[in-house]
Amino acid sequence: MINRSAVTHARLMRESTDCVEGALRSKDPKEYLVAHRVLETPTAWQLWEHEHSGLMRQVADSRVLRTQAAALRHAALRLIHGKALFDYLRTNQVRGTSRMQIIHHFYPTRGYQSAIVAEHGSYLRKACSYLCASRVGTELVEDPTFLDPMQHYENLYAEYFDLYCGTLHPKDGVESASERSLLPLLKHRLNEWRWIVLNPQAGSPRVAQGFDFRRSGDESRRLQTLSARSRNAA
Repeated sequence: MINRSAVTHARLMRESTDCVEGALRSKDPKEYLVAHRVLETPTAWQLWEHEHSGLMRQVADSRVLRTQAAALRHAALRLIHGKALFDYLRTNQVRGTSRMQIIHHFYPTRGYQSAIVAEHGSYLRKACSYLCASRVGTELVEDPTFLDPMQHYENLYAEYFDLYCGTLHPKDGVESASERSLLPLLKHRLNEWRWIVLNPQAGSPRVAQGFDFRRSGDESRRLQTLSARSRNAA
């Protein structure tokens, strides 16, 4: 990374709002929908802006570009985790009783309607902030390792979350036990990729040498089969 001055909070917010407005012209339907929903009402925009400003404040307060890049990677990981539940429901088209059971697991003290509205709003704001963080990381902070390892981590976390949710209300005891036995393996691989994301200079040789979170062939094929079954069941 080039040794440059730290980026101010005002610049981070300006680039972020430009990113949201630019997403309205995106050919990616997911990016367009997220931006459209966040900009749909003044209340939705103000709530996103307030939350995103807090994230960018943490980045700006680092005051050194190198540590700002690290703060931005930490923020992006939190956003991946925060939007995972609605991503899971949307991607797997979870409906009916299964959807209610999943929501109740993560919101045990709230009614279903209230919880689903809150989760959807949270997802939109976090997905929008993640879009902005990706742009800021690659174009403004110029972190060359930001995008690819982060995408690997996001994909792996989605698989982990998919598998975890599949064990919450199992229909087959044998398959459920097999899925639960794979969770620690996948969690270990998540931790490996988290380390690579947060330590890009030390981790990049491992990525360049073909390091893959699916190094065990038999376990990998089993994991892919179980994940597919979990999606089909949902």
